[in-house]
Amino acid sequence: MIINHIFLFILLISTVCKSIEVNSNNGLLIRSAIPIENKTWENWNGEIHIFPNAIFEPSALEDLIDIVKLAKINNKTIRCAAQGHTISSLSVTENYLVVVTNLNKVTVQKHPKYGWTATAEAGISLSDFETILRNYDPPLTIDSATSYNTFRVSGVIATGSHGTKTSSSIMPDQLCSIKIVIGSGEVSLLGIIYSATFRVQPMYKLRMTNNFILINEWLNPKNIKTILESSDGIEFYYWPFNGFNQSDPNPLDPNRDNIWIIILVRTDEPVSFTQQQLEQLHESQRQYEIQQYELRSSLVQNPEATPNITATLWNNFTSNGNTSFVYQAPDAIHHEVSEESIKYELMEIAFKVDPDFSNIVTEYRYIMKLLYDFARKGKFPLNVYVKFRIIKSTETLLSNIFNKNPEVLYCHVNFLTVLGTPSWEEFAELIALRFFDKYKAKPHWAKEWEFIPNVRSYLSEVLSDQIKKFEKVREKYDPDKIFFDNKSLQDIFSKTLDS
Repeated sequence: MIINHIFLFILLISTVCKSIEVNSNNGLLIRSAIPIENKTWENWNGEIHIFPNAIFEPSALEDLIDIVKLAKINNKTIRCAAQGHTISSLSVTENYLVVVTNLNKVTVQKHPKYGWTATAEAGISLSDFETILRNYDPPLTIDSATSYNTFRVSGVIATGSHGTKTSSSIMPDQLCSIKIVIGSGEVSLLGIIYSATFRVQPMYKLRMTNNFILINEWLNPKNIKTILESSDGIEFYYWPFNGFNQSDPNPLDPNRDNIWIIILVRTDEPVSFTQQQLEQLHESQRQYEIQQYELRSSLVQNPEATPNITATLWNNFTSNGNTSFVYQAPDAIHHEVSEESIKYELMEIAFKVDPDFSNIVTEYRYIMKLLYDFARKGKFPLNVYVKFRIIKSTETLLSNIFNKNPEVLYCHVNFLTVLGTPSWEEFAELIALRFFDKYKAKPHWAKEWEFIPNVRSYLSEVLSDQIKKFEKVREKYDPDKIFFDNKSLQDIFSKTLDS
């Protein structure tokens, strides 16, 4: 399918506006391109704060077309945004910013080729999208959603984001079709996303098992392989210094640290909770997340307290021991409750998995060792977690897990720490450069990567073949580069195309 081969994030998302008639110099009629006056835009964690020439909030396809026409008339470029969870600079612009959160309609239909499909406008959240699918007759679900359900559909697609299930790869792989407004204002292949049609399936259930085990007792390639072959998805979490014991002569002993393993297995068993019980549980989890965040936030000023606080939080979190419950699929996949008031630093990098899974173990242990090396120097750059997920490759050209072999596995390593944590970038740079050098690994476009030394030159090299193919399509549908207003991407592309 051509979408899967060329599509990805040259423009993040789409937007809508209210109606007005404006006569342009060349006679075009612009009906609905009213910008928001005197408004700035800030992303989710506040690290990006911009003052574009105009911000638009479209609510219909016609609005989006008029915005693109207006940009062309006024010689302006366009970037897009939704909820703002992208913390790289992909949405940054000095020209027109289109915010798509008012595009939030969904239609469900039976397709002769794909079975059940659902068409979602660009700005709907995964939560609202899945609620509509869940309440449909018959109940439906999408197979490759991200961990957090507050993300917007087009942002997830445009950045090549992925979920937990190994076989599902990235969310763009579930696309049947996509409707895009191109630089001429027509609806075609490459431009601002208006809507996306996904393959969906009858609702199913997943048993989610949480295991907490000493790392040294469990972490080996054989155990990873066994679990992967017998499950639908796995996640490994490491909370730094979770075995810290202040009363011990050697309080910082990595041999006491545990690994948290989440295993998802499809099942026909009844769900463990009613929807009302789940809502109550999620609210309790949300309040707990806020309490944890408040404690961890104190570490920005007192990083030396990191081992004590992270170990205390770990002991509270695991006090009930191993657990196993059955959920409807979206409830298991979104087991991390999203709380918008919590602000983090995030970096995620994906590397190709060795056939024997040995490099997963190697890198897990390297990250642990590096954190303890930092600790011995009085530095504590990570205070939330490191998460490993294993999923199949994709043929989406600019994805960080692009591979023509659909059976190749990639390991995504996600790093999460409180915003402003001292030594974070120093630590993250070491990880990134190691992964680049050893595996030709690539960062997740939506998370932090632009601070990594020489990263643009590196990406222009490792993505060279894909960029050249993508550029042929981009030139055809966006010859005036209306949507190519991003300095990082421009730099990466120019280094490739000029070489």
